[in-house]
Amino acid sequence: MKTLSKWFTRGTEFIAAMCLAAIFITFLLQIIFRYVPFLEPIGWSVVLISLLWVFVIFFGCSFIVQEKDHVTFDVLYLAAPRPARKVMALITAVIMVAAMVYSFPAVWETVFGNRLMELKKIQTIRIPITGDKIAIKWLFAPFVMFMVVVTIRYIWRIYTVLKFGPPETEMEAIIAAEAPSDEVSE
Repeated sequence: MKTLSKWFTRGTEFIAAMCLAAIFITFLLQIIFRYVPFLEPIGWSVVLISLLWVFVIFFGCSFIVQEKDHVTFDVLYLAAPRPARKVMALITAVIMVAAMVYSFPAVWETVFGNRLMELKKIQTIRIPITGDKIAIKWLFAPFVMFMVVVTIRYIWRIYTVLKFGPPETEMEAIIAAEAPSDEVSE
């Protein structure tokens, strides 16, 4: 299971890195085509960069950024005793799952069920194989993926909090990491 998790993590990091590399290369092309006198400026570069940026943000938040990496205001949480932290963690996870499940049908309808999203096309970028213009719904599709992944993550969090208790705080992790080294040095 750890090997599969490691491969999945590396794969998602690779996808995000390739998107960032494509953004950077496109940006450089945009500069070159704008300032070299005999080249004509390219109009599709800004749109491609925007598409990739939206994708990499939602993809990264879905698969790469962990709960502990988020900025949190956890003064009350850290001050509470462990049983209260368990309740707080459960309430937070249930609220997140409920919010995502409640809003998912409206978001799905807006992105994939709305005829306007299908009709409105990105004017400057075409699908390489067919030459068709890309529907604007694909700009918003990563948000749907983000909602699904966040819902799954918080369902998993409910399970882990119920089974193992609240997640350990940063201070608990530091103490746990230093405890074995103290025993060895004695």
